[in-house]
Amino acid sequence: MDIGIKDTQINEALHESLLQRDFLLQLRKADQKVLEHVANSASFIIYVEQIISSIQALFPSTLKPCVLWCDEELTQWRVMNYQDWPGLGDSLGSLPHVPQSLATFVASPSRSFARETNLVARADWSRWQDFLAEHFIDTCDMVSIQDDQKNWFTFCLFSPKFSSDYETQTHYWALEQVLHSIPQWIKAMVTRCQTDITLQQHTNEITGLLQPHAFAKALDMMLRDARRYFQRLAFVSVLVSEEAEEDELKLLSDILRETLRDNDLLANVSDHEFVMAMRISQLDDAPVVAEKVQSALLKADPSQISALSGGVKIGVALYPEQANHDKLYFASVAAANAVTESMGYRLEYYGKFVKDLDEAYGA
Repeated sequence: MDIGIKDTQINEALHESLLQRDFLLQLRKADQKVLEHVANSASFIIYVEQIISSIQALFPSTLKPCVLWCDEELTQWRVMNYQDWPGLGDSLGSLPHVPQSLATFVASPSRSFARETNLVARADWSRWQDFLAEHFIDTCDMVSIQDDQKNWFTFCLFSPKFSSDYETQTHYWALEQVLHSIPQWIKAMVTRCQTDITLQQHTNEITGLLQPHAFAKALDMMLRDARRYFQRLAFVSVLVSEEAEEDELKLLSDILRETLRDNDLLANVSDHEFVMAMRISQLDDAPVVAEKVQSALLKADPSQISALSGGVKIGVALYPEQANHDKLYFASVAAANAVTESMGYRLEYYGKFVKDLDEAYGA
């Protein structure tokens, strides 16, 4: 008898594991669809519609998603998928009333998730009662995420009351996986929207330096000329060990800009990484470039740029030894990371990291 009970328990556990595996496979397919929309830079409305569609596909008969938008002050509310929730708001989904517990949750961003149960008995959900009763809804799970304009997207996932503990456990395990995916989906699209704005800008608002994409485009033109006219280029990576504050970043950018000639290129990849590109006449010019950058940084006042106190590494790669942008960048970063002193530089030359080319030939 005990053996039979044990076998039953094992089979049930195996069955549950298979169900969870199948659900996670379907969730990965949902990931793929929403990420395709991110890659295609879809509008936010279309993107949210895709998320709603994906959630409904994961729970075809047991979940009713309602996505609410509200402004930063929580004064204007709208149901984004208002066609699925007739009667809650006006013809465009604007909501005159929001349950107090829902508004309180959105106003408390320290809470990542919330669950409201026994909705049919909750007074603050009274204006939703007809729809909730029609779909036998008992529980609402919520997750709220801000966009880049500080507006809120709140996903309310409504569930019915289940007839067995097993159904309840299975449903809410799957629902938890989705609840943790939604913030990542929204944040990915927010980041994409911010990137689209950046791609329309030629220079960084803080530093005045080229944006990375503008730097890449200008470097491609420089490389084309170098191939045509058999020119040499030096590509420099400057790595600061600490992220610079906004005012420090501006000062650091100004220092590096002073080392440039008219046709040289300079961009900040991040708050602690800069890239430079310049034409040089011969190989011996490469250490001269590195020393010029190093000297300028050594003259900086550490009290004004505290980020320099942790050290700066400078790496130089050369064209045509490295044939394209990606190889130049990879080699220059590797050269910078080969620096062992607090402030120093290395040249990458055929896989060696050296301070001058005599050292490369003599090694």
